[in-house]
Formats: sequence, structure tokens, C-alpha cells
Amino acid sequence: MFYKKNDLPTAELANRLWTICEESYEHGSPWNYQQFENDLNETKSYYLILEEEQQIIGFVGCNLVLDEAEITNVVIAKAFQGHGCARKLLQELLIQLKQQDVFQVFLEVRCSNVVAQNLYKSEKFRFLGLRKSYYHNPCEDAVIMSAKVRNCE
Repeated sequence: MFYKKNDLPTAELANRLWTICEESYEHGSPWNYQQFENDLNETKSYYLILEEEQQIIGFVGCNLVLDEAEITNVVIAKAFQGHGCARKLLQELLIQLKQQDVFQVFLEVRCSNVVAQNLYKSEKFRFLGLRKSYYHNPCEDAVIMSAKVRNCE
């Protein structure tokens, strides 16, 4: 089942999202609890949460500005990685963004995260460029990708 950020209490959701990130990322969460709480309170942020049996399996967060979106997080709980959950979340996000008249979506992904890059490519994201030393712990370049959500009318 999919939820949006306003469907759950902010403080509880921030803690649950941070916990999933902390457990799922090899080097721990790139965001702390306070950053999640602050982002959840932003009017421009949009979160789509995948939950089964009251357990958050994964989530995707993004910021909406005019007719563009920037994905800030795509996280799947360790136990559910490799089962198509990220694809399911990404596909649903793109459907919901299209309904909100978003034209284009952007994201950054670690150069070493080839699995995620392949997922994005399969969902029509294309390579735009690199951001040098964008990531820390460890330091790494980011691949910038984008996808059109809807056609110009």
C-alpha cells in the first residue's frame, strides 16, 4: 500500500525513514533525523511510502518546484532489496507526478551504484552529466539523470 507524507504523523515518520536509511545504506544514512523532519514539514517536499503490514518497506522523497521535481531519496529496507520494490515506488511516483502536471524529474546517484542507474535507465531516465565529489562518506561523484514525465502540450 502506498502512503503520502501527510498520511502519517511527521515525527514518527521522520524516525521511521531515518531508521530505514541508517540500516539500508552501506555507510549509514546521508540524512539525520532532524533533516528528515525538516524536509517532511516543507510544503515543496513530496514523499511516497510503500508499506505492508504496518512496516515501511521503502520510500521515495522529492521536491516539487513549478513543473519540475528533484528526487532526494530512494530507499528500500535491506530485507526487501532486490524484490522490485524500488521499481514499484518509482513507477507510482512518476504516475503521481504526471497527475500533478510535473514535466521533468531529476536525480543524482552515486557513480558506483550501477544497480540504481540501471533501474533509472529502464524507467526512461537519461544521463545528463556528473557532479564531482558530490557524495561524502566516502567521497564520490554523482551521476545526474532526468526523465520527462509528460510531453509538452
